[in-house]
Amino acid sequence: MQLPGNLDLVTLDSHWRHTSPYPPLGFIPFQEAALGNGDSFGLYWPIGSEAMEPIVVETWHDEWRIQPHFSSLAAFLHALAQTEEDDEDGGYVDTPALADDPASPRAAFLAAKELIAQQDGSGAIALLEAALAMVPEYTDARVALHGQYVRAGRIDEAVKVAIQAIISPPSFGGPPLKALHWLRQQAMPDAVTDPIWRHCKQLSFSFGGSKENADYPVLAAAIDTYLEQGKLRSAATLMQTYAELMSAETVSFRERYGFDQAAFIARQIAVGAQLAPGGRDPSRLQAPQAG
Repeated sequence: MQLPGNLDLVTLDSHWRHTSPYPPLGFIPFQEAALGNGDSFGLYWPIGSEAMEPIVVETWHDEWRIQPHFSSLAAFLHALAQTEEDDEDGGYVDTPALADDPASPRAAFLAAKELIAQQDGSGAIALLEAALAMVPEYTDARVALHGQYVRAGRIDEAVKVAIQAIISPPSFGGPPLKALHWLRQQAMPDAVTDPIWRHCKQLSFSFGGSKENADYPVLAAAIDTYLEQGKLRSAATLMQTYAELMSAETVSFRERYGFDQAAFIARQIAVGAQLAPGGRDPSRLQAPQAG
């Protein structure tokens, strides 16, 4: 995993270990700009981008969400310095403006939403594609881009984005119900090998409140199929999604479906080791600490 050159300017949590599905694998918090309410900023390596420097995200733990605010640690540090200059008490480091961080995934997503409201579909598509180039598992951006592709009549692209929206983690947005319902209505060529498209009619994406849910066996089988097909990024993405969804279920539900959280996380880490040299678990990084 590529470390940012200015890593010594933040204080990573040296005790951090990935022991639960949220925050997602690939995240490690640091102390700077933490408000003391349980949320924190941290480094995050998007799935498949481990050879690049990480982005900076914020946890919203009450919602189990991750917000990809900054395109780099340098962009975050610039915003932090500006905030401290403008507010002696520190203040809150908010999503940057696109002018300040043109590659910010969340800034691009928010700007795209404004363009959609103004019926500027082409402008919104460009921004959403840019956000997803930074964070392919950014569910909110996937869902929004799917809608714009459908409106533009770009059906083949809409199918691909719908599938990616369905497998992307709840911590990055969603739920992708419109994309799922739309995909279920599309004619499926006989040659389709994607397991989500082939079995999308068996999915409901309605979770919690029941003793059984037929979605989980479909998603678990899709993970295995992606691995068999050598589609490691899709497998790693869906594994994160599966872990987050299953962790929100009751203990008895997880037991019925044989979900062992520790074993599943170990499998995630093992798949991440195939995806990226050195793996995707930043808690194993030996990084210098500030101070």
